[in-house]
Amino acid sequence: MKPGDSFRDWLVRVQGHRIKNPMCNVREFRVRPASHKVCRYEFEGEGFSVIAKFFGKPTGKIKKYDCKGAMLNEYHKLKRLEKTIDIPCPIAANRHFDCVLVTEYIPGKPFSWYLKNEKDLDEKLKVIAYLLGKLHRDTKSNYEKKRDFTKIRSTLSHMPLHGSTRQRYEKKLERWENDSRLDRTSGCTIHRDATPANYLFYRGKIYALDLELSTGHGYFVHDLGILSAEIFHHFARKGTASAAFPHIKSFLRNYSLDKEEYRQIKQVLPLYMSYGLLRVAWRSKDPKHRKYLINKAFELLDRPTL
Repeated sequence: MKPGDSFRDWLVRVQGHRIKNPMCNVREFRVRPASHKVCRYEFEGEGFSVIAKFFGKPTGKIKKYDCKGAMLNEYHKLKRLEKTIDIPCPIAANRHFDCVLVTEYIPGKPFSWYLKNEKDLDEKLKVIAYLLGKLHRDTKSNYEKKRDFTKIRSTLSHMPLHGSTRQRYEKKLERWENDSRLDRTSGCTIHRDATPANYLFYRGKIYALDLELSTGHGYFVHDLGILSAEIFHHFARKGTASAAFPHIKSFLRNYSLDKEEYRQIKQVLPLYMSYGLLRVAWRSKDPKHRKYLINKAFELLDRPTL
């Protein structure tokens, strides 16, 4: 993109003093996969790039929603959370360009790369555990169970589950909602999209990405369950599902402050891990594996502990 392009000119302007040559060309690179149109923009000769997420250009399964509200919501969340954990710093937002949110670009490898290659898994999971622990413990609030389950059900409503399957899952979900193990007063801000692609390692630091779905007043085990489901999915797809559990348990131990917290996590993890497996099944293109994950999700809801 050259000077005179309205989006390019705005993109250069919001960088402020970071741009030495305001007439520089800007190169666009598409980032895939992503739930929206996401691009990296490189400022030629300036030595840095930014990431732009276009909320008005969804590419995932959910197409209709308030894109302006989502853009502003994530921008303000990032402004708050950058004081607590390492994230790509938010730079600007503009509804006139397909509701775009611009953040700092950080190179590096996502946890999904380490999981795929099964390289330094426990070491990386330990770092993620510390990051999530800091997020959860530094954003204390009250736990709103009804709100938590409403959000879970909202996501489930978009999943292509057969009617009878949905009804069976809903009945089990109701039992969990009334379970005393979920009665607690303390809540916190949770990521809610704790997938392997959303944790980036660069120069000895870890960054949390894609905090669009993050919310307050949640149960901290939610994030642990989502990531545990992703680890299970990786090994299950290879036919070695049991190999996932030593890594999951190591992750949970590193997160836990003491034995009592570890015990509490194991008691409620089946709920959130089950939900995580349904999320994975939703995006799976293999019908056989999708069915396997759904069955495992049901099995977990019937387990008293992990």
